[in-house]
Amino acid sequence: MSRITFLDNASGSKNTWWRYILTIILTWPVPMAVTAVIFIPVFIILGLIALATNTPDMSYAIASNPLFELVLTGISAAISILLLYLCIEFIHKRKFISIINTVCRVDWVRILKGAGIWFAILTVGSLIELIIDPSSVKVTFNPSTFIFLLLLSLLVFPLQASFEELFFRGYLMQAVGVLTKKPIIPLMVTSVIFAALHFWNGTDTITSVDIVLQVFIIGITLGIITLGENRLETAMGVHIANNIFVSVVVNSASGGFEGLPSILTSYGTPNPVTDVPIFVLYALALIGVVFWNKKDMLLNIFRDTVDVELDKIEAKEI
Repeated sequence: MSRITFLDNASGSKNTWWRYILTIILTWPVPMAVTAVIFIPVFIILGLIALATNTPDMSYAIASNPLFELVLTGISAAISILLLYLCIEFIHKRKFISIINTVCRVDWVRILKGAGIWFAILTVGSLIELIIDPSSVKVTFNPSTFIFLLLLSLLVFPLQASFEELFFRGYLMQAVGVLTKKPIIPLMVTSVIFAALHFWNGTDTITSVDIVLQVFIIGITLGIITLGENRLETAMGVHIANNIFVSVVVNSASGGFEGLPSILTSYGTPNPVTDVPIFVLYALALIGVVFWNKKDMLLNIFRDTVDVELDKIEAKEI
C-alpha cells in the first residue's frame, strides 16, 4: 500500500486490459455518436419543413450557434458519466465512488472550495491583465443572450468538467497506478494525454500550442491536488469553475469557447512565451492556497516516488 491510498483503489478489482479499452470506447466516442443520432433527425425534419413551407432552413443557424454547442456538450457529458458509472460498477466490478476518494462519500464542500479559490485567482489575474493591457479586451455583454449562457454554463460545465476529472484524474490515473508504484508516473501520463486532446481547441497552430501547454499545466496542478488530498473533489471544483469563468466572464476569441456572449471577450494574440509563465503563477497560487499548512500532504507525492527507488536499490544490494 502506498501513502497515496487513492491510487490503490483500483487494486483488487478487474483490471485486464480489454476492460479499459472497452470503457474508453464506451465513454468517449459512443456518447458523441449517441448525441449526434439524437439531433440529426431533428435537423432533417427542420430541413423538410423548410422545403415544404418554402421558408428559411433554421437547422444551420441552430447548429452554428455556440449556445447549441453547449447543449450538445452537456448531453454528451451526461451520457459519458452514466456510461463511466456502468463501466466501473459492472466491467471493473468496483464502486464508482472509488474513482473519487477513499472514504465512500462525496465532499461537496471541497468542490465548492476548489471552485471558489480558482474563480478568485482567475478574477484577480484577469483584472491585472485588464489594467496592463485594456485594449485587448472588449465588453461583449448582451443581456438578451447572457442569461441563457449563464444557465447553460451552470448546467453543462458541472457535468462536462466533472466527467473529465472522473476519467483523467480518477479512472485513468488509478489505471496507470496499477502498473507502477511511483505517483509521478500516473501524474505525468494523464496530464500529457489530457493536454494533447485539447490541441484542436485552437483556431491556429500557435493558439493550439498555447492551449496545450496551459492545459498541461492545469492537468499537472489538478493531478497534484488529487494525489496530495487523496481525493478528487477539489480538482473537480477547480475544473468546473475554470470552464464557467472562461465561458461566462472572460471568453477568448481564439479559444475553445469562442463566440459565446460572455461579459468580456479577449482579443489578445496568444503567445506561449508570455501566457505560459503567467498560468504557472496561477497554478502555483492555487497549490499554495490548497496546501497551506499542509505541505506533508503535498510532499507525499514525491516521497512515494523516492521511496520506490530506494526500495529498488536496497533489493539489488540484498
